[in-house]
Amino acid sequence: MTTEQSEVLRKLATGYCEDLSRHQVLRHYWGEISLILKGSAARGNSDQYSDIDFVFYADHTTRERIVNDYHAQGLTSRQDGIFMPLPEWIGHYHVESFEALNGYFETRHYPQIWECANVIIMHDPASRYQNSIDSELSKLFDDTLREVKDRYLQLQLTLDWLRHPLKRGDKVAVLLHGSKIVKLACELCYLLDRKPYPHDKWLFHYLRDTRLGSAMADRLIDYAESIVDRGDIQRGLELDQYPQYSKGLDLTKSIADFIASDYGSQAWLGEWYLYV
Repeated sequence: MTTEQSEVLRKLATGYCEDLSRHQVLRHYWGEISLILKGSAARGNSDQYSDIDFVFYADHTTRERIVNDYHAQGLTSRQDGIFMPLPEWIGHYHVESFEALNGYFETRHYPQIWECANVIIMHDPASRYQNSIDSELSKLFDDTLREVKDRYLQLQLTLDWLRHPLKRGDKVAVLLHGSKIVKLACELCYLLDRKPYPHDKWLFHYLRDTRLGSAMADRLIDYAESIVDRGDIQRGLELDQYPQYSKGLDLTKSIADFIASDYGSQAWLGEWYLYV
């Protein structure tokens, strides 16, 4: 469901797109560049804190020429890129390269991929942006199990590292390790559905759109509440007496069961310590 603020911002974005097509620099490159609207306005969940987030894409050489033209005309003091506000700071735009876009996929930078895939395309000569996204997404999860294994082993290792901070009563270390457990569990929920995951800002927000996330969301909230500061941590208890550990262990077991149901029995699910 699209919010009213999203509709307002999208209408404004259409107008600004027309304005930018006549811009003193950009109009000379309009046939070579693509423009996308990203962020909450594109996804439809804007609120009073949201703005318009535009990104232009061009070949690396074209991007350099645009940046140089902005600098030569005194529109920016930077020569490494462009970040320009729209009127009255209703939003902003910058220019990236298609090579950088492809690089997000090559390096499996999932949050950036998620951002790039959840956009509204405003201007796209020869559908270059759309074709790039479609092509890269089609092969992104050719080896999903490798990605799942990596996050799962990180999860087990983080849970293991949590033992000593608990027994020492180190509240800050417990908070840091527990937060990482929440983050890794969320990332696994997306990867198990062959989806890129968003930045931390939205990582939990969209979690219920995944199979495992819809089943585990409330438990993750409960676990997150168990790791926040509620006074001193008693030292020297048995591990199962610490909810920060016992609830984390239960979450990890549930994730292992889900992985096994999707991919069958994997040796690293049980004897994870042999693979890190």
